[in-house]
Amino acid sequence: MKVIAISSLQGRQSTVMPGETTDLEKADAERLIKLGFVKAATAAASIETSASDDGDMSALLDAISVLDADGFGKDGKPLVKALEDILDKDITSQQRDLAWEQFNKAER
Repeated sequence: MKVIAISSLQGRQSTVMPGETTDLEKADAERLIKLGFVKAATAAASIETSASDDGDMSALLDAISVLDADGFGKDGKPLVKALEDILDKDITSQQRDLAWEQFNKAER
């Protein structure tokens, strides 16, 4: 099953970095999807939507957790500008969306 790594995946012979696509056995892929380490690869999802590394994702998740109500848009998502202000660096809306997805999974 084709998946897109959300976190780095260390294999026996290689490492799959966030945003990269790889093939996994279906059972392994389903387990990693449930854990939030990968997502199923679709034509739309093949656009790179990851933070540049695990540290960036952790920083984004931390930034989301400290946002006040003004840091969220009408759609309920964190504002990119609010996250950039906290992180003191530029991020993309795709990085924000990926972090928001992971943040919501962690809250369940």
